[in-house]
Amino acid sequence: MKILIISGFLGAGKTTFIKELARRTKKEIAIFENEYGTSGVDGDILKEATNVNIWELTEGCICCSVKGDFAASVLTIANTVNPDYLVIEPTGVAMLSNLITNLSQIEYEHIKLMAPISIVDALSLDRYKNEFPDIYKDQIEFADTVIFSRSENLTAAEKDKLKAEITAINEGCNIISNHYSTMPDDWWDSLLLKYLDGSVEIPVKDETEFMPDSFSLTNISIRSVEKFIVFLENLIRGMYGNVFRAKGSFAIRGLNLRFDVADARYQIEVDTEEISDKVVFIGNEIKKQKIREIFFENSSHIKIGLKRN
Repeated sequence: MKILIISGFLGAGKTTFIKELARRTKKEIAIFENEYGTSGVDGDILKEATNVNIWELTEGCICCSVKGDFAASVLTIANTVNPDYLVIEPTGVAMLSNLITNLSQIEYEHIKLMAPISIVDALSLDRYKNEFPDIYKDQIEFADTVIFSRSENLTAAEKDKLKAEITAINEGCNIISNHYSTMPDDWWDSLLLKYLDGSVEIPVKDETEFMPDSFSLTNISIRSVEKFIVFLENLIRGMYGNVFRAKGSFAIRGLNLRFDVADARYQIEVDTEEISDKVVFIGNEIKKQKIREIFFENSSHIKIGLKRN
């Protein structure tokens, strides 16, 4: 799982940017949000606009008092849903440096940190710099790429002035002063290829490109056997892509269940003695996010209510 932090001060436009990232890259993205209060608004906006999995951390700041719980939540996402990319949208008052430090503690071969991004509101930069200098500086200093929002109507001279201010804080960062909506698709793709250590992943097409895809899930949560049967009916009808083989076993409301799908037919056994708590799908153009919504219906839009000490 690759983790991309998209930082930015309150109101900078992080949610709008993430919506565009999901749309332009067409990658399999899950989003972990940090909201103050008991419920988040941006999660509902993202869910509606991008059809991705959303996790919300409420009543706590992932950069300060709930470090351990936050890291554990990220590990849980990696070990269950395991999306290709997890975008983390911290609260606007988060210190990016602290967040990077926290996530670096759980980085290993299956969890990699991408080069972080900070969104800067071009029209409010001076005010944030004066009112919240520490947060403002930290979010720029530790970003690999700084992207201006609300820069459509700025003159070239105004953009150059803002770029000079950013460069004075972080000389080595990439600065995008034109509005990101004007950037080509390959630029959007590049945001998901650069790692925190500066290395860049080079996509390589090989002989496996046209091989069937394999997709698995563990720690499954599904409401009822009836809903699962409806899912299987839709699966063999192509609603979830060209899935020509699927199998697994798990428990639904205490009932052990094993299933097998092959040649557009399915078979279900109940009360089996052993279950793996795992499902596997093999096919082409598998609609992974739609399948995740079925098997993680109680967790695909979790509000993780971690209260500050």
